[in-house]
Amino acid sequence: MKTQRSYFLYKQTFRSPIITSKGAWKERVSWIFREYRKDGRVGFGEYAPVEMPTESQMKEIHKEADKWVDCKSDDLVYKYIRPALCSLKSSIWNLDMDCAQNLKKSARIWGIGKSATVSVIKRKIGMRCPKDEIPIILKWLNELPRDVNVRLDANESFSRVDLQRWTGALEGIPAVQFIEQPVGEFDDEWLLNYAAESPVPIALDESLLRLNNLDTIRHYPNNLFFVVKPILFPDWDLLFATLDQHMKKVIFSTVFESPFGYEALLRLAGRTDQVPGFERSCFYGTKNEFSEHHFQVLRSPSVSNEKLNSLWNALTQ
Repeated sequence: MKTQRSYFLYKQTFRSPIITSKGAWKERVSWIFREYRKDGRVGFGEYAPVEMPTESQMKEIHKEADKWVDCKSDDLVYKYIRPALCSLKSSIWNLDMDCAQNLKKSARIWGIGKSATVSVIKRKIGMRCPKDEIPIILKWLNELPRDVNVRLDANESFSRVDLQRWTGALEGIPAVQFIEQPVGEFDDEWLLNYAAESPVPIALDESLLRLNNLDTIRHYPNNLFFVVKPILFPDWDLLFATLDQHMKKVIFSTVFESPFGYEALLRLAGRTDQVPGFERSCFYGTKNEFSEHHFQVLRSPSVSNEKLNSLWNALTQ
């Protein structure tokens, strides 16, 4: 059997927009890849940038995908689709469905989540100035059940002064697990230094993608958390080798992948004991969703390669 490669463009519309400090998110665009290998095994990959590509970037992505289909380039030359190729080659597609394990119940995104009881809530912040928003969040935290933990995601919306105000206000509140990616790219180095002394733990998200040398993670503060979205990383082997000694502080999280990318994420999730960020109710009931991806208790693996192939065939015919 000859190795067969193919891809297609996939669009998902959220049931309702997801509001962040950067605006409303209404639609997700992904490039989905599949490879049938000579040994009969199959692999899936997904490229899904957080921000919608420009028209010129779309053309470049399709050029890269066409080159990959024709086996005309080494993986390292690709600028865009390398995360998808990492997924394709991963051993996660060889996992035995009969040995699936239960995952911890995912953190719920405040405002769009399910009514079921959860242990962790993720809430977006940074939509207002600190003097107006901090009292709202403090009141909300005070009204939560005692056994609920909170992850506050600022999406790079804070200045250095803003972050200091927030950590000062939240100091001593045990419900707050961390503040996620509070400042932008120009403050990455400052954030690492501040995290070492911050009275509230900090989590890196976008900063991880910008680090020129992931090996420096070994020297990060012990109270630092890592929110990892594998679909965005161009080198999975390096990522997981570097994070190996920090896996107790790693949270696997979704960027609202397609069902193919989401299944890849679930299959990776057994590497850490942290409550994952797998909220997917924004797609519940929409076309092409797997019911297994909406169970109260998710499984790893969750959907078989055969089911993924069936969906692929339905979408590409």
